[in-house]
Amino acid sequence: MNVDQSVDQIMIIIGKGSVQQEECDVMGHMNVRHYVARTADALDWLLLEAGLPPSRGRLAVVDQHLRFLREMSPGTPFTIRGGIVRASADRLRTVVEIRNSATDAPAATLVTDLGAWAGPAGGLAPLPVALATDAMLVVLPDHAGPRGLGFDSPPPLPDRAAARAMGLTEGYRGAIRPHECDTSGVMRPDVIIARIWDGVPNLRNRGTGLGIKEEGMGSAALEYRVVQFRPLHAGQLLTVCSGLKALGEKTTTWTHLVHDGETGAVVAAAEAVGIAFDLKARKAVAIPPERRTALEALLVPGLGL
Repeated sequence: MNVDQSVDQIMIIIGKGSVQQEECDVMGHMNVRHYVARTADALDWLLLEAGLPPSRGRLAVVDQHLRFLREMSPGTPFTIRGGIVRASADRLRTVVEIRNSATDAPAATLVTDLGAWAGPAGGLAPLPVALATDAMLVVLPDHAGPRGLGFDSPPPLPDRAAARAMGLTEGYRGAIRPHECDTSGVMRPDVIIARIWDGVPNLRNRGTGLGIKEEGMGSAALEYRVVQFRPLHAGQLLTVCSGLKALGEKTTTWTHLVHDGETGAVVAAAEAVGIAFDLKARKAVAIPPERRTALEALLVPGLGL
């Protein structure tokens, strides 16, 4: 019996649904923020099974790795399975698979560290001791682990002024809205990745003339890693400064730093590996020479989590 078969039998069903048209982006497939949102809902069901129902409080997403394996277009039915990879004094590492219900093929995996914020400045409090984690432990499937991105604790990251001095570009500037927060007033995990995606077209267009879907060419994410350092609340001002970390034959790796608008302190960070994507053939292609030349000018040495 292979690893995937054994894990499929152990993981429990924690979500079901189908991809809605409004969850899809300009590329015609489900946007990354909705993978995070659907997973957040499913993780509440996982925690219920572990003995922590929403009525007793929720754990926060403090670190998350996303791996995208197949597209999900509008109308695609999906089933979400999950389990606990390991538990420590202050965090749970969980794994979630989102599978196409019609084909049973995995579309995405999310490895998520959950914890309880110790206070507004960040840091984690001890987990509830009554959590029933042992019976829910699973093996991390080979196709779910980080591939092109690390998942270690990030190093100290630059504040907004230092990030701009390094050559990072501000792609987003805005605020957290009340409807983007949970019932306790803390920003939902899908909002961070939504803010990053919101700013990405500003990065591509910076002095290059490249649009987001020029000449039938788009982009798609292969991997994301998103880490949050403190809870964020409605009304809080945010900026996202981003830079190109690496450039491959078909891939780009971007680093994104989310800063508090008032203090300039880094409050969250992300990295993303994306591919050049032929919108007609629906497959990855080599980055065209003219686009590569424009992107090379955006590389920032020494960048990364």
